Amino acid sequence: METDLQASTTPDNLPPHLAENLQRLQPGTYCRHRSWGFGRIKEWNTLGQMIVDFEQKKGHLMQLEYAAQTLTSVGSEDVLALKSSDPAALKKKAKDEPAEVVRLCIQSLGDGANAENIQKVLSPDVIPAEQWKKWWDGAKRAMRKDGHFYIPTRKSEAFRALEAPSALGQQALENLRLAVGYKALVNALVPLTRHWPEIKNQAIADEVRDTINKVLIRMPRTQLPQCIELALARDEFLAETGQPAEVGQLSVIEMAPKTAGPLSTLLEALPGSRQNKLLQCIREGFPNEWPILFTGLLPRANGRVAQSVTESFVEAGRGPEIVTAVNRLLRERSVTCDFLHWFCKSREELFKPLLEPQLMMAILSVLEQDQLSEIKKGTKLYELVLGDKELITMLLRDAAYEDVRDITRAILLSPVFEELDRRSLLANIIKLYPDVQAMIVSEKSSEDATLIVSWESLERRKSELEEITTKKIPENSREIGIARSYGDLRENHEFKAAKEMQTVLMRRKAELESMLSRAQGTDFSAPDTSSVNVGTRVTLSVAGSPDKLVYSILGAWDSDPVKGIISYLTPVAKALIKRQVGDTMSLPGEGKEQRQVTIEKIEAAIK
Repeated sequence: METDLQASTTPDNLPPHLAENLQRLQPGTYCRHRSWGFGRIKEWNTLGQMIVDFEQKKGHLMQLEYAAQTLTSVGSEDVLALKSSDPAALKKKAKDEPAEVVRLCIQSLGDGANAENIQKVLSPDVIPAEQWKKWWDGAKRAMRKDGHFYIPTRKSEAFRALEAPSALGQQALENLRLAVGYKALVNALVPLTRHWPEIKNQAIADEVRDTINKVLIRMPRTQLPQCIELALARDEFLAETGQPAEVGQLSVIEMAPKTAGPLSTLLEALPGSRQNKLLQCIREGFPNEWPILFTGLLPRANGRVAQSVTESFVEAGRGPEIVTAVNRLLRERSVTCDFLHWFCKSREELFKPLLEPQLMMAILSVLEQDQLSEIKKGTKLYELVLGDKELITMLLRDAAYEDVRDITRAILLSPVFEELDRRSLLANIIKLYPDVQAMIVSEKSSEDATLIVSWESLERRKSELEEITTKKIPENSREIGIARSYGDLRENHEFKAAKEMQTVLMRRKAELESMLSRAQGTDFSAPDTSSVNVGTRVTLSVAGSPDKLVYSILGAWDSDPVKGIISYLTPVAKALIKRQVGDTMSLPGEGKEQRQVTIEKIEAAIK
């Protein structure tokens, strides 16, 4: 009956190739549309239409002629068809034969079979998202072992299934023989190592080793990062051929620095993929010395190096040592923004005791240092502090109120944050500790108030800020660098003193910037002398004493007690302001002492 229906509804006079295609598009079969993707043909109806269930377009009606023109029949062995018809079997195949599942993807996707599209097809329906990376790495290993696959080096390039084993090994060998310069050799060694199973020739392995070593002999040690990178690539190749790493003067261990400072410099110059390899070589080559050497790397370590160092201590059963070292460095503010970003993001269980208020103070200090650097590296840390709401909660949840107050004040004073970001950060603290809101309001009111200052004091403050910014802070940074080069930071008193001075300078810089942003200069001319105001001189008689007191009330930064000049922000000035001649009041004295005074005269302080 169904066949009769299809025959009766098939359009007349279809070109042979369309009629042939339409015959393949039977109910129950699978198809693909260039825009709507994969689908399953549900049925043909009496109106000469085909009903197709596309993944995102169920029950879609198509005229038969149009369907014949735009749909491509998909066989039952297509990976999408298998995923739809028998997902359990496809999951089992992915587990047992990962390379064959990739082959199915290549057959289905054609030129679009790149890594991203293969992942879209298989994950999460066949391979759970959290297992994808592990599965994909295993699938690529299986493809290399099989030898019948082209595995691209670029993500956008398509994988291909080959009829015969790949000749890429011979091509990689030829590229190495033609390579000139260390970088070309490194680039040629990587694919040669990958495709070595196609060659497996001891004479060629010896040839490659000799070629690399001859280049290393000629390279000056002033190019140490390049030498190490080439030597690491050589040793990876030797490992693939089943030979031990090079020994002697051309070995990685012989060429690598033996102290933390030069080793840190070397690591910074190496590609990230080589940094861990070098650390692994050093750990194996210096079984007794590596802990001290690795600890010395931490003050300049990025996240990758910090992770590798931490794992080395844990694997050696020396976890408490690395915790102690990191704790000391955090309190000395002797870490990088990259290190703190890794530390706060990874939140290794090992370091859980260090996730406390002092870590927040270290973050602020390091971000302030980053502001003064020519190369800014604190963006990721800044964004993490603002975006990770759980971080603040974790650091302050069990904190003493005094610590919370100090951190809040430090955030208010810090020049690091944009105003909206500062408010967002403070709002998170208020959620945990509502009582700090009153302190924030008080601090902000004080910060927002205009400061009346003399032109002379304003210039002095500006000069002080310029000296701190252009002279003292750079000098301090150089002192820190010199002190760090002396070695062990635990007993390095010069380093500790320089770091303490750095904190003082950064805080003073923030205070000056805040004050100068609110300062309003004046020469105190023509003050209102009908009452005590800023810019007036007031003469007072003291009850029970023949002495007279004379105060000139000037700007916020004007103070000279010997000359009787006081700031209008002092308690004495606040008690006098707005008072008139003849008024009697109590003035604060030393300690709890109060003096009864009467205003005798008010005049301009500066004439």
